[in-house]
Amino acid sequence: MSDGEATEDLESAWTALLANQNRLGSDRKLANLALGLIQQMGNGVAHRDVLHALAEAWTPDWRLTLTASSLLVEQAGRRGMDEPTLTDDGPASWAAAALQRSLDALSDAERANADLAGNMYAMLGNALRLCGPGRDAEAQEAFTRAIELDPERGEWWYDAGLLDKWRGRFDDGYAANEQARMRMGPQRPVLWNLAICATALGKAEEAAEIWEEIGVPARLDRSRGMPYVAGLPPMLLRVLSRTSPADGTSSLPDKTVGFELVWIAPLSPCHGVVQSPTFGDAPIDYGDLVLWDGAPVAAHRTSAGDTVPVFPLLEVLRPGSERRWSFVALETEPGAREGLEDALPEGTRVFVQDERVGHHCAACEAGDPHEHEEAVSGAGTVPASGPVPGSVSLVRGKVIVQPTQDLEAFRDAWEAAARARPLSVSLPALYEELGDSKRAGQEHQAWRGIEGKAIRQKAGV
Repeated sequence: MSDGEATEDLESAWTALLANQNRLGSDRKLANLALGLIQQMGNGVAHRDVLHALAEAWTPDWRLTLTASSLLVEQAGRRGMDEPTLTDDGPASWAAAALQRSLDALSDAERANADLAGNMYAMLGNALRLCGPGRDAEAQEAFTRAIELDPERGEWWYDAGLLDKWRGRFDDGYAANEQARMRMGPQRPVLWNLAICATALGKAEEAAEIWEEIGVPARLDRSRGMPYVAGLPPMLLRVLSRTSPADGTSSLPDKTVGFELVWIAPLSPCHGVVQSPTFGDAPIDYGDLVLWDGAPVAAHRTSAGDTVPVFPLLEVLRPGSERRWSFVALETEPGAREGLEDALPEGTRVFVQDERVGHHCAACEAGDPHEHEEAVSGAGTVPASGPVPGSVSLVRGKVIVQPTQDLEAFRDAWEAAARARPLSVSLPALYEELGDSKRAGQEHQAWRGIEGKAIRQKAGV
């Protein structure tokens, strides 16, 4: 039988099963058939409602409940752990509710059985972990109960360590993964999580040894007290960011929450220095030393056509010492900002915002068919419009100034560079840092004027 014929047979079986969907809650044989079929068909979004119905209907049958819940947890786990939960109603919460009901229905003897109750508590812990930080204490309790039933189950220690890692409890995460390694051996996922937690805790020597065990040539950087791996290519990190509600010139809705992508110079496979700024309200910025998880959560296609994996942020290990100042400008001639960085003192960087934010959409998370508004492309980006003849162009950006830079010398260079260009620009933070409150106030007023002019142009006034 060809793959096409096998797929067609599965689809036919699924169609026939849906025709008898009203029997799924009472016919154990049909329920088991449905679960087996869902596994064979890849456990997709189309199977979610049937799984939900099965999980709700078969509380007295712990085997059916555990299988249906594990498939729901598998679906929930496809969403990045760094993504905020948009609703309390979804695969993870359905699985958690079903597992808890089934556990409550167990006899005392069944509740003491590690193969039975232990597996259910461990699955409950994973379901609650995927429900988000709001159910963290419940997830911890579920893993604790599983481990108490059988402390030799290394996979339960590992799952408990995953929860601790994502909640920033790196001491507990390190200890849990050590327990997992003692029982499971030097498995790669366990070693990765140990290295991540060791790096977060400043256990540089231990982290370097673990990377070596994985096969990554690492050494101890004694000057920084961190592990170091040479020759790693630049990489992308994503971080949650919120647009400013005062930014009326943005193409994005007010208070949009999404991800910004930043480039990182890696110092090891899980930590490095941020090399591009964030422009919204985000927890990291240029120069910060950050920690990320080793499992990519997305892929980004660069302008050169290369596909680069995107990793999720775990922790800010140390804030950068650079001054990171936002500016806004109006170009009265296209390209007026070009060469601005070259006109400023050595070590200064100038970045211009490219307004691209990956939106969080409840329908996307649920897998429901839908369309986005025209402003957002299928890739989650906002297309840039071309210049209109006779118009002015709004530019938002950040200036990165080295911590050792003499600020009066920088002010003189900045003002000279701005005067030499067909550019109206406002940089209030420079004058605030200099203690020039009068000029800082004028810069804030200029900022509002620049934004106002851009808003009026956008509105066609």
